Amino acid sequence: MATKPVLPAAAALAAVLACACVSPGSPESAPPGSAHAAAADASKGARIYADCAGCHGATAQGTANGQVPALAGQHYSVIVKQLLDYREGERWDARMESVMAEHRFDDDAQIANVAAYIAGMRMPPAGGGSGIGAEHGATVYAQHCASCHGPRGEGDGEEVIPRLAGQQYMYLRRQLHDAVDGRRPNMPADHVALLAPLDVDDIDGLAEYLAELAI
Repeated sequence: MATKPVLPAAAALAAVLACACVSPGSPESAPPGSAHAAAADASKGARIYADCAGCHGATAQGTANGQVPALAGQHYSVIVKQLLDYREGERWDARMESVMAEHRFDDDAQIANVAAYIAGMRMPPAGGGSGIGAEHGATVYAQHCASCHGPRGEGDGEEVIPRLAGQQYMYLRRQLHDAVDGRRPNMPADHVALLAPLDVDDIDGLAEYLAELAI
């Protein structure tokens, strides 16, 4: 899956978007001379995350109704990119837009720190599907998704490809439909084209299969 070009206003974060997922307190630093040459501080990120826990939960597991995604264990680079997209208006969600408007994360280190903290959290499978579509979803995943997102939905931090395994079923289902229907403006067009042929059973099965995976 191709990644979206970095916006001019966010050029200082370009190096961060290339960093891989790392354990808390020891994220990889960006190349020397970048805005993030110093390693992010997960302990500071934990304090920042306290403001996020009201919605995402103390363990960053999200909610089963699909309104709030699980974040724990997501790749550092992916978390940074999504926060950046919300900050720059490239991704839509009324609640996140409000959070970014209030806090702005103008200090890029805040984004790096909270991403490092979240990336190091444990992410067990969320489950939540009906239990009847996962087998079909496994076939759909192997055909359409595994080449980029990995054989077990693990994603790729270096390529800024999100981990999908263990995500909330209803959230996955909603995001897949949103992407196909044009409600994810930061989703690359080639990715949307890959999803467009999927029918409702394909999407439901895919979401169920991924929600049950563990890394």
